[in-house]
Amino acid sequence: MGRPELPVDHTVPTRGALAAALRELRSAAGLSYDQLAVRTGVPATTLKRALSGRCVPSWEIVTAIAEACHAPEDYLVELSMMEIKTLWKEARIVERGRLQGLRRPAAPELIASPGALSEALVYFYEKAGGLPLRRLRELAGGAHLLPVSTAWRIVNRQALPASRQQCVAFLTACGVTPQFVQRFADAYDRVTVIPRTLPGTQPWDIEAAMAFRRDAVRLRERSAGLGAVRLAELHQGPGRAGRLRGEQILLDLLDEQGPREVRFVERPRRPRPRAA
Repeated sequence: MGRPELPVDHTVPTRGALAAALRELRSAAGLSYDQLAVRTGVPATTLKRALSGRCVPSWEIVTAIAEACHAPEDYLVELSMMEIKTLWKEARIVERGRLQGLRRPAAPELIASPGALSEALVYFYEKAGGLPLRRLRELAGGAHLLPVSTAWRIVNRQALPASRQQCVAFLTACGVTPQFVQRFADAYDRVTVIPRTLPGTQPWDIEAAMAFRRDAVRLRERSAGLGAVRLAELHQGPGRAGRLRGEQILLDLLDEQGPREVRFVERPRRPRPRAA
């Protein structure tokens, strides 16, 4: 008779909950660790560690255990796998400890720079449990859509997806809902499209230009068509330096609306009083 199994380690609650759920599956199937090892092809010692609560097993081991403990015709398999996946994801998030240091992304329509989009992609990756990159590639549809090397650069904020299709594949692999996938894909298009007629233009310059255009129209309407726009009155751009970089781009954009002259003037600064 073997030694009794040690209790689940609940030092980290999420790990303990995952281990307890896997133990329940094994007990319900009436399998010993040796029998489970035969069915899964995973050594019994590795299985015991996976069900101890002292670590978070890989998704491959979790899947192998769950599938081995169910009959093929069991209608509860899909539901149980969803519950197990949720527990595994929560345990991974706590183990990695990175999600809490990331800001929740703003609405996709408010993302206006490559950095903001990159941060959002990393947030979704960590929220999915920081999937192994090969697993991420599989969920994305294969290496032709998301190579492991590209996925590594994306999750380490060294690059954005190479195309809209790759952005969609990445977000889909992270479990983002289709509606949000399309909205973030539109944000990808917005921050990565650079006019060919303006070499060297950066996405934040386009943001500055659009802010100029929007506020110039508003000010022009309020001033009965006067074309002077004071930089100090433009509040929605990405900063004074960025707005200045976008000035020429704005002029090009405003040409589409007619020959109305738009002059950019600085508000006179008041002299600072000298100390007595």
